[in-house]
Amino acid sequence: MGLLDDLKKQADLVKTQQILQQNLQGDKVKLVEDKMKQTFQYVHELLKQLAVVKPKSPLVYSIPNVGDLKDLVFAESFIDYRRKRINDKEYFDTIHFFIKWASPETIVIEKDMPPAMQRIRESLWLSKVKFVEEEKKNARGFVVGAKFIVPASVLTDIVVKADHEQGRLLFQATHIFGLGVEQFVVPASEISEEMLEDFAKALIGQPSQIRKYRVVGAQPGAAR
Repeated sequence: MGLLDDLKKQADLVKTQQILQQNLQGDKVKLVEDKMKQTFQYVHELLKQLAVVKPKSPLVYSIPNVGDLKDLVFAESFIDYRRKRINDKEYFDTIHFFIKWASPETIVIEKDMPPAMQRIRESLWLSKVKFVEEEKKNARGFVVGAKFIVPASVLTDIVVKADHEQGRLLFQATHIFGLGVEQFVVPASEISEEMLEDFAKALIGQPSQIRKYRVVGAQPGAAR
């Protein structure tokens, strides 16, 4: 057997490996696409039912130096998705949805010392909740105090990203267990009706096993 025969064998082996790799990647892409579609359809239906039932969240959202937001009720929701092109075909890229929890209550805090005002301001910024700050000025126009008005409203905001290359779904969840950002990595093969139901329980503050997918080191929530 000569050199040319050896090279042909090596080339055939490389081509076979490339074909197997392409088939494997194609299977991953299809699986992720199917699971993204299943996730979107499940959450879309879930949000429609929550809009009718309007459940109350059992979570207490604690804002340091400010107070607690609690007894919040489902107020509204939104869901949408984006697609991207892979090899001339359109696939799910991201799913974005949120649930707004609210109550008629409002927290009002008045401070007249700059350090105290800054602590309140920074705490509210870090908590990612909406608030209004009204400055108090003296006759010469200098700021001598501030009033912070915090509506009892929290947005549970979720982004699901399709990771076609690794065959998984990446979840970023803001304010799901309380105030804070959580990240989850779920293999596409583990996306099922049961898993999505468990995730839905977490969304409405019920006991859930979804934490097993949490990325270690992600910022934890602050629920009590």
